[in-house]
Amino acid sequence: MPTRRRILRKFLPGVVAGLALLSALGFLYEARGRRLDAQRLPPIGQSVDIGGRTLLLNCLGSGAPAVVLDAGATTPGYGWIPIQRQLAPLSRTCWFDRAGEGWSDPGPFPLTSRADAQDLHAALHRAGVAPPYVLVGHSLGGLDVRVFAGLYPAEVGALVLVESAHEDEPVRAPPAYLGPRPPAFLWHPLHLLFTAAARFGLLRLAAPPIPAHLPPDDSVRAIVTALSTRPQAIASYSSRGLVGPSSYAAAHAVTHVGDIPLIVLTRGRLPAAPRSQADSAALAYELVWQHEMQPQLARLSPRGRQVILPCSGHGVPEDDPGAIIAAVREILMLPHDTIGCPLQ
Repeated sequence: MPTRRRILRKFLPGVVAGLALLSALGFLYEARGRRLDAQRLPPIGQSVDIGGRTLLLNCLGSGAPAVVLDAGATTPGYGWIPIQRQLAPLSRTCWFDRAGEGWSDPGPFPLTSRADAQDLHAALHRAGVAPPYVLVGHSLGGLDVRVFAGLYPAEVGALVLVESAHEDEPVRAPPAYLGPRPPAFLWHPLHLLFTAAARFGLLRLAAPPIPAHLPPDDSVRAIVTALSTRPQAIASYSSRGLVGPSSYAAAHAVTHVGDIPLIVLTRGRLPAAPRSQADSAALAYELVWQHEMQPQLARLSPRGRQVILPCSGHGVPEDDPGAIIAAVREILMLPHDTIGCPLQ
């Protein structure tokens, strides 16, 4: 034992010094990378202060009710640009970046749909975007806007749920559809680990580099990819995935969104003929998704209806953007007193 202690006393200071040096180098490496990212990817939109940190909000067009676009998991708000440009002539149309994604500052733990809805609400109000809102949520964004409707029912005039996530996914989807689910006591430590890995350069070392010269802003996919692979975004996506059960639970608690227009857009493209037991399970789940789970979402409002898109997969904004535009246009064509009224 004395020998071990002597060895430990001899080498421990060197190990600590080495770790400190590596941490400092990693921190400087990441700081330099973030400066280059800011030059290559200047923010598009308005950075809105929501209380000590900022959320990126981008609005085009004018008129009411305002249309608010909420992207799916791992997709920055910029991915809505092609659809936003087509909706802006009809009414004011906005997209935003969730905390830690795109050009928004990181947010505190936990990064749940409730936290996202509260952030969005604060950004809209501080930017002067008045309710009522037509909320359009794709995938994870569907949970966000459903929770938003539960928190602020008087401010939501209509909903479009685009392949919205559903709280029954963890229990009904085949294992191949589900990612790992660490126990709840590990969520916060893992969040801190992801945050540290982003801040000290580890994620940047593992991620593909952002090109020095990005294509023009019409090359949406290239910019979305660059934004999505930044270390801060990877850490936020990972942390948001950890607390998925909390987001599902918050959405599940919203059993009714009021007597408002609600359109549920559902993928209709089925997988190829099954060749294995796993393929058969996937096909069976697709049918459950289309004919049981998604219709449940349409019943959140007495004015809800489902539209199945036969040529689209889960990525409706890319596969069938016209369906989203048509759904929003249909709602905007309704008399305004049937959509909703702003708070007095």
